[in-house]
Amino acid sequence: MSFAFWLSWAPPGEPTPLPDVLDEDAGEAEAEAEAEDPGFFADPSQGAAPPMPEIETLPSRDPEAGAPEPSAPTRRPVITFDPDRAPAGSDGGSFFDPGKLADVGPGGGIIQLRGYVGGAFVVTQRSNLRARLPEDEGGGFERVAPLPYFGAGTATLYVGAAIWADAIYARMSLEYLAIPQVTAGSEDILAPAQRQLLVESAALEINPFFWASKAPRWFREGFKLTAGVFIVPFGIEDEEHAAPINWFTTRPRSMTNGRVYPGTWSDVGAVLEFRPTFREHDPLRPIQIDLGVINGDPCTQTRWTDSLYQPTGVTAPCERVRRPGELAEADSDSALAGLDPRADLGFLGIGPDNNQNKSVLARVSVFPLPDLQLGASMIYGKHPRLLDADEQVAGVTTIDVPQAPSWRVGAHLDLDLDRIVASPYPLPMIRGEFVYGVDEAPAARDGEVQTLADRAVMGAYAQIAQPLYRRRRSNLPGLMLQYRVDWADPDRAVPGVSGAQGADTQVALNSDYADAYLYDETQLSHSVGLRWLVVPRFTVKADYTFIFEDGGQTNQIANDRFILQLVGDF
Repeated sequence: MSFAFWLSWAPPGEPTPLPDVLDEDAGEAEAEAEAEDPGFFADPSQGAAPPMPEIETLPSRDPEAGAPEPSAPTRRPVITFDPDRAPAGSDGGSFFDPGKLADVGPGGGIIQLRGYVGGAFVVTQRSNLRARLPEDEGGGFERVAPLPYFGAGTATLYVGAAIWADAIYARMSLEYLAIPQVTAGSEDILAPAQRQLLVESAALEINPFFWASKAPRWFREGFKLTAGVFIVPFGIEDEEHAAPINWFTTRPRSMTNGRVYPGTWSDVGAVLEFRPTFREHDPLRPIQIDLGVINGDPCTQTRWTDSLYQPTGVTAPCERVRRPGELAEADSDSALAGLDPRADLGFLGIGPDNNQNKSVLARVSVFPLPDLQLGASMIYGKHPRLLDADEQVAGVTTIDVPQAPSWRVGAHLDLDLDRIVASPYPLPMIRGEFVYGVDEAPAARDGEVQTLADRAVMGAYAQIAQPLYRRRRSNLPGLMLQYRVDWADPDRAVPGVSGAQGADTQVALNSDYADAYLYDETQLSHSVGLRWLVVPRFTVKADYTFIFEDGGQTNQIANDRFILQLVGDF
């Protein structure tokens, strides 16, 4: 059933006008429609959905065209709730797709409102990283009692409205996010939690060629210009991380806080999307190309993501901090200089524009079949050198210091066999991504030793979901058994060896959670769980994640977790 609300007003003393569906003219129109199609006004309870309102067409604004003839005013519902729409959070929270106007349109109501609310119960293992066991007991980290708690949850609200028919659309989304800081020595898991209100998007979406009525459809509806705040188009997962459409209760570390790709990455800029539609009947949309320019860069966004997940207040640089053995002996004390806190962090989820450059991005996705997607992404920018105390006192900013490249490339795959192959039995869904990148070290100051080195990162995840049955009425998957493997390597040089400056000796680069060098430990995780679509807009998810660290048995920490999550979207 669809619901609609009208706003009506009448002067004092006069009756409030009723909706147009009670007018005589409307009654005659209904009679004519019923004569042409007896099922047009069928009872929705019998399985036929009522028709969606047409996209508004505004009169010409050309003064030479003359004023249009006056017509009776019509009322559009302020807010509409369509039960057949995609889950909240689909397509990165964007509601406006010119290439799909013939299918769904931007909503039918004056305002389109979506959102979701999620809550979770978590049981996580913990280790005290400040204390190691004696050598005769294995030398690993002390394991402390597991912690069960109710997560503070997550919620997102999406709001959109058509400004001018199928040409200009405005949208914004706000996300409430609570990130518990599960660390040894915390008296209360909720007290140090990071509670954030993030602006995921606040953008205008424009169809620049809507006026070309005589042009072919692939040109007239194939372009979309997005300007403002938006999730950076890279791969699949970052734009589709919202809880109603995320397969698992958590996101892959390689795409969030694993220091490989810094999601959720919302930035300010502009993106031109091209996704042409061919054939009027049985439309075909075989390719999508995104080209854009944004303020931020991967390195700066990585540090901003760190500030959300780390309770220490120290945001380490993106570059690798050299060990004392890699430096000349006289300069060995300056090896940890790169661990100073940084002040140029973001606000409300949007990273700062802290340099004199802009980053360029591109993503190409091909669709050999409607439910098979293959693609690649890239983003390239530059990040500034850390300011020292003297530069800050002198009024130097990060715009004035040397800059160094920061970039990421990736590949993605999405396959839904259950929708591609006609089978009496449910078939699996598969998704995966691979990311590689480098954060180069800016030039050192004159007369100073270079304490930083380039850092290369690499990560990937692959996940599969097997429906155990299909729902009878909708034929959609019901209960699904799923598995994900996730690998995040935030520093390809660790563990390994590196040459010392001015010497032929080799320095061991060990992976150790107890040392002062942050974010160089590789993690491999395996998640196994169930996802159950109880009703179309209510999902229950439960999964257990096994996490393994590199560096040998003595570097393993107790951090496995079980999460039960409830998600409802509207």
